[in-house]
Amino acid sequence: MRAMRVDSAPMSGGDPSRVHGVADGTRVLLPGLTRPEAEAACGWLAAFDESDLPLALAEVVLPVVLTGGAGPYLLDTDGALMLALAEHPAVSGARVVMGAIPGGSAVGAACPVSGPGWAWLVRARVDDADRVRALDELDGARAAADLRKWADRWGGHASTLVA
Repeated sequence: MRAMRVDSAPMSGGDPSRVHGVADGTRVLLPGLTRPEAEAACGWLAAFDESDLPLALAEVVLPVVLTGGAGPYLLDTDGALMLALAEHPAVSGARVVMGAIPGGSAVGAACPVSGPGWAWLVRARVDDADRVRALDELDGARAAADLRKWADRWGGHASTLVA
């Protein structure tokens, strides 16, 4: 893996320093990082299982104040900005995360894995009209195994980190 410039990074329009990502063979992960963030991501991404690389998230610092327990901001492997909303009410170490993606919202639970590296435990793409219901059902998960059931119900993905 190596840091590389990605001029088409989604966040580059708002911040010209966010034009880097990580090259992994033929794919580019996490477009929208700063160069130092991309260089650091090369290290922590190497610890990911190959099947979990699409579920990687990078913590990014933005000049925006968050309140009410929200945060941090996370960048997904496609360069979409996510927000960790709050701690999951029952799954230790997990935070409920969501963000806008083409065609709807990404909703799920994620946890930090190494420094600024995070991973989706579960993630689903939901229509905006279903977002609140998906979040409510996610909050209803009482154990990590329930997260996998949630992902199946919403047509999402579960990480190998979920039991």
